[in-house]
Amino acid sequence: MSSSLPVKLKTYWKLGFSSVTRVAAYRAACKTGLYGLLLPILTWDDGSLFYTPEPLPAPSISPESRTILLEHAEALLRGNMSYFSDEMKQVGSPPDWFIDPFSGNRLSPGGHWSKLNEFSATDIKTVWEASRFEWVPLLARAWRVSGDSRYIDTLNQWLHDWVLRNPYNSGPNWKCGQETSIRILNLMLGSFLLGTHSQPSPALTALIELHCSRIRPTIQYAIAQNNNHGTSEAAALYLGGMWLLEVDQQLPEQLRLKAQHWRDIGKSLLEERVMYLVAADGSFSQYSVNYHRVLIDTLSQVELWRQEFGDRPFSNPFAERCCAAVEWLNQVTDADTGDAPNLGANDGARLYDLSNTPYRDYRPTVQLASLLFNNSRAYGAGPWDEPLQWLGRSTSHDDAGARRDSMVHENGGYVVLHSGSSHAVIRFASFQFRPSHADCLHFDLWHNGKNILRDGGTYSYNTDPQWLDYFSGSKSHNTIQFDGRNQMSRLGRFLFGDWLSMSECSGIRQKDGSTSWTGAYQDRQQAWHRRTVTVKDDNWKVVDEIDGFKKSAVLRWRLLPDLWQLEGNVCCGRNAQLRVITAAPLKRFELVTGWESLCYLQKTEVPVLEVEFPPGSWEVTTEIILKG
Repeated sequence: MSSSLPVKLKTYWKLGFSSVTRVAAYRAACKTGLYGLLLPILTWDDGSLFYTPEPLPAPSISPESRTILLEHAEALLRGNMSYFSDEMKQVGSPPDWFIDPFSGNRLSPGGHWSKLNEFSATDIKTVWEASRFEWVPLLARAWRVSGDSRYIDTLNQWLHDWVLRNPYNSGPNWKCGQETSIRILNLMLGSFLLGTHSQPSPALTALIELHCSRIRPTIQYAIAQNNNHGTSEAAALYLGGMWLLEVDQQLPEQLRLKAQHWRDIGKSLLEERVMYLVAADGSFSQYSVNYHRVLIDTLSQVELWRQEFGDRPFSNPFAERCCAAVEWLNQVTDADTGDAPNLGANDGARLYDLSNTPYRDYRPTVQLASLLFNNSRAYGAGPWDEPLQWLGRSTSHDDAGARRDSMVHENGGYVVLHSGSSHAVIRFASFQFRPSHADCLHFDLWHNGKNILRDGGTYSYNTDPQWLDYFSGSKSHNTIQFDGRNQMSRLGRFLFGDWLSMSECSGIRQKDGSTSWTGAYQDRQQAWHRRTVTVKDDNWKVVDEIDGFKKSAVLRWRLLPDLWQLEGNVCCGRNAQLRVITAAPLKRFELVTGWESLCYLQKTEVPVLEVEFPPGSWEVTTEIILKG
C-alpha cells in the first residue's frame, strides 16, 4: 500500500459516500455510452429567438456608463469578446464557438459530449466562455439605450449560428451542466431586458426546453461536487421549468408534465443545496470569494424570477441562509473600492452582470442581493445601482449603510478585523468540504482601499503542475510554509488530502482599545503554527510561534506592488512599513519576486518578503505601520 493511499481513502471518506458514488456513476455512464442513449444528438431549426421588440425606455444611467456599454457592444459587433471579465480577444462575428483564443487551439465540434475530455491540452474554459451567452444581456442593454437595430440583429445572428453549429448534445459546449445552466439564465435575462419575456418566441421556448432536458439527467453529478455546480443547475431547472409553464399556456401535456417536474425538483434541490452548502454564518462550501459572488448572483436571479412569476416563497430557513450569505460577502468587500480578498479558487466568473463597474468590484452584487433578500441597501448611490435600475427596482438609499464589525465566521474559517481605516481577513481551517487552497492562517490586509498584504489568486485550472501548485499551494499565501511543502498533501488538480483542523481558535478579544484573534494548527508531520493578530488604531501586529519542522520554515508577506526596500529588519514601502522582530538566527531575510493572478489566465509579478528560519522553536513578531 503506497503512503498516499491511506490519505486518499481518508479524504474520500470525508468527501462522503454519496458524493463519491455519484461521481463514479456519472463517469461510468459516460464511459459506457449510457448518456449517449439517454441524450441523443439532435439538430433543429431555431428561427429567430428574439422578436424585434417594441421600443422601451432605458434606465437613467450615467453618460459615462452609457458610453462604456456601447463601446463593449460595438466591440462585440467587430468580433472582440471579453474573456474572464478582463481580456479582449478577437473571435469573429459570429464567434468561432470552439476556439481557444489564448493558444489558437480549436476543439473538435463533433461527437457526443460524454466522450470528451475537458482536461485536454486546451483549457476548455477558454472555449466555454463564449457559449455562456453573457453577450445576450449586454446586446439587449445596448439596444435599450440606443434603439440601434444592429444589436438585435447581431443577437439573433449569433444565436442562430450557435444553434446551427452546436447540435443538441454534440460537442464541448454541451459537456457541462453548469455551463448549460448559465446559458438558460442569460437567455431569460436578455428576454426580460428586451421586454419579450411574457410572450417569447417559440424558438426561445424550445431552446430553454432543450437545455433543461440536458441538465436533468446529470444533476446528481453536480450535486456530488458540493459547490456552485449544484446551485446553478438546480436554479436553471427551477427557472426554466417555471418559464415554460408561465409563458406558454399551450404546452403539450407531456412537456407540461416535464416542466412541472423541472420546476419542482429544481426548487427542492436548490433549497437543499443552500441549506447544506451555506453555513449559518453565511460561509459557502467553496471557500472562495469569487465563487461566493457566483452563488449570490445565481440566487438573485432566482428571487427576481420567483417574484416576477408570483411563485410561492422559499422556506424561512432558506431565506435566512441567503441573507447570511449576502452579509458574508458584504463583510469581506472593501466599501470604498468594491474589491475583496482574492481568496480561494477564482476562474474569472462574473455572471448576469448589469453594471459597467470593474470585474473586481463586488458592490453591484451585494447591493442587488441586499435589496432582494434583506430589503435594504448596503451602499449609498453609485454605479453599483445599475442592476437595480435595469431590473426596475427602487434605488432609494434612505436605508443604505454597510455594517463593519469584527467577527469570526467559525463555520467557514474566516476572521474579519476592523480598525480605523483598515481591515483584515484571516483564513483558518474549518473544512466540512474539500479545500481548494492550502491557505491556513493567511493574513490579508487592507488600508484605504489598497490591498497591502495580498493573496496570490488562482491563475488557471489547466496549467503546468508548477503553476498549479504555486497558486493554490502555501507559497501563494501570507502564512508560514514548513520544509518546502504545502500545508496539506495534494491528491489531484482540485483535491488536497490531510485536511487541517485547528488546535486553537479564539473569539474576537477586546482589551485596552485593541482587538485580537488567535488560531493554531499542527499538520500531519507535526509542524506547529500559532498566529495571533492584534490591531489598535491602524497599527497591526502579527505574532507567529512555530515548532516541529525539520529543515526550515519560511514566513511570507506578499506585498502590494510598489517600491519596497529593506533597511535592517524593516521592509519599507510608500504605503506601509513591516518590522520583523525575532530572536531566531535567520537563514534569510530578503525581498524576492513572486506572482499573483487577479484575473484568470493572467499572472503578474509582486514583491514578497521572505523570512526563513532554521529548525527550532521560535517566535517572530511582524509590526505593520500603515501610512496615509
